[in-house]
Amino acid sequence: MSYPLHTRAIMGYVEAHIQEGKIDYTELEGRMGFSYAHIRDFFKRHTGISLGNYVRTRQLLASAFELLHTDKSVMDLALAYGFSNHESYTRAFTKAMGRTPSAFRKERPLMGTSELTEGLYGIGLLSRKERRSDVEMRQKEKYQNSDSTILYGVPKVEWGTYGGSTPYPICLKACADYLGEDLDYAEILVACGGAFRFTWNEEMWDMSNVDIYHTFTEGGEETVYSYAAKALGREFSMLGRTESTTKEEFIDFIKKHIDEGHPCIAQGIIGPPEACIITGYRDNGNTLLGWNFFQNDPAFGGVVSFDECGYFVCDNWWENTDTQAVMCLGPVEEEPIGMKEILKTAAEVMTGRQDGPYRKGVAGYDAWAKMLSEDSAFSGENESLLFEKMLCQDDATTCIIDGRGCAAEYFKRLAERASEGADADVNEKNTENYKLLAELFAKEKSLAEQTWSLLGGWDAMEQRPAKLAEKAVRERAREYIKQIEGLEEKCLKVLKELCE
Repeated sequence: MSYPLHTRAIMGYVEAHIQEGKIDYTELEGRMGFSYAHIRDFFKRHTGISLGNYVRTRQLLASAFELLHTDKSVMDLALAYGFSNHESYTRAFTKAMGRTPSAFRKERPLMGTSELTEGLYGIGLLSRKERRSDVEMRQKEKYQNSDSTILYGVPKVEWGTYGGSTPYPICLKACADYLGEDLDYAEILVACGGAFRFTWNEEMWDMSNVDIYHTFTEGGEETVYSYAAKALGREFSMLGRTESTTKEEFIDFIKKHIDEGHPCIAQGIIGPPEACIITGYRDNGNTLLGWNFFQNDPAFGGVVSFDECGYFVCDNWWENTDTQAVMCLGPVEEEPIGMKEILKTAAEVMTGRQDGPYRKGVAGYDAWAKMLSEDSAFSGENESLLFEKMLCQDDATTCIIDGRGCAAEYFKRLAERASEGADADVNEKNTENYKLLAELFAKEKSLAEQTWSLLGGWDAMEQRPAKLAEKAVRERAREYIKQIEGLEEKCLKVLKELCE
């Protein structure tokens, strides 16, 4: 559906400010260069909907999306979206959505990306998940005469979003929500295999040890990115950056998927090659918008500005050599992979193996413990090197806290589903094994938390490197690591039994 340029601009302004609770019509007048009366009449003439009703509908849809994907109370959402009280919000919501906010949250109708007009997407109610044929039909019916497309309403990602600490699954969860999927962070991290990863470079204190691309064996970097797409039954595509890759190839990839209404996940764009989300483009793809974990970091403040909706705006993303790849979840393609495949993946990731200088799976814990035992590496160290070792130590413990915590939650739910006999994909005979895995993974998380706490709390960050240099502290850490290793071996044994 295509509207005149001014109508698109009005819709874009509404989407950018929808979560502010109230639209500033005086600012809109200044933006458009017309009086409010003219804007209102123009909008009604070209859309058949009054501007006031349009704004209210968009507010209600945005609040409905938050009902599904946050734990905000109905009252909090009512106030956030400009309603004076619970009752007025509930009446308006029920009239628009056909059910009360509480019933909507319980029933969980399908919501996701919806084309508002050419080059502009937002949140809408969906009748079904989109397939490739639907995308092609929509693209065939439209003409692309704009140099920009923006996907509004993609959830913001930052450290701690969804309670997670691993950028890629956080981004994946936000994109999945926007496409109408209903998986939580734990399911996403388990599905891609990242919940079971552990890697340690036995040759050096490596800041990239637990990066999620190390999950599988060398050469299988794409696997961890694509596995979650398989768990959702969705198309997956990826473009990596090599010496021969051009900026134009990246732009073509991004524009294709953004124009179809699908956000992209990229590595880099702003700062290090961590995952981030691309939610739109301007200037025919030379300027990108989205969410990045480093967009508010003062170290990168000179290379980014911000859109009025909060998205970063970056036009020198290609000059950042840490911009290494871009990927996308596409439409529904096939049936999601089943439980057996997920269990097989978990066992594969946890199996001990040597991969170049890296020891992976259960083999990684010995290498970690051995490095902590090398007293000479912690005597006379300069502060910067000791700080790097502390960061490696913290990353390793955080990886286990995050991953094994999600694994524990996942298998706890499997045990509940199996005991209820409500899911044909979950074998009731395996209930006790699921419970055992949940218990073992929870113990690993607890031990990792204790290991992290040995160096002090968040309020003692300056002292943490010096604590790591203390032999007694490192000896205690090694004891915890050996216990974690023992639990990992038990988990791996159970997983292999389940696979058989």
